[in-house]
Amino acid sequence: MDPHPAHFVRLASIGSLPAAEILAARLRSEGIEVRVHSQAFGPYPVTVGQMAETELWVLDDRLDDASEILLDAEVNEVLERDETTTTSMPWQFRFGALGVVAVFAVLWILRLIRVYP
Repeated sequence: MDPHPAHFVRLASIGSLPAAEILAARLRSEGIEVRVHSQAFGPYPVTVGQMAETELWVLDDRLDDASEILLDAEVNEVLERDETTTTSMPWQFRFGALGVVAVFAVLWILRLIRVYP
């Protein structure tokens, strides 16, 4: 019998249940036992404010491995987000800016017409 049995310790607190379930699945795929605790599991699910937070718990002897996996997942998410975002403006903003410029041009022309007949 092990003199120091492993205990579950809190790894992270996630703001939404679906995101926590995805991270828990990632940890399980790496062979790490994980428990998910949330007020959303009860008979009266709470999904507002701090009571909506979901906690991930892992065995204390796997805490370092689990932390590295979550850090890796977070870094990969940021890198993927950077690759998919573009620096150009959406077409709605371009047309809106063009419209504003056109209105000011028309007003300036009308002012010139009234000043110099």
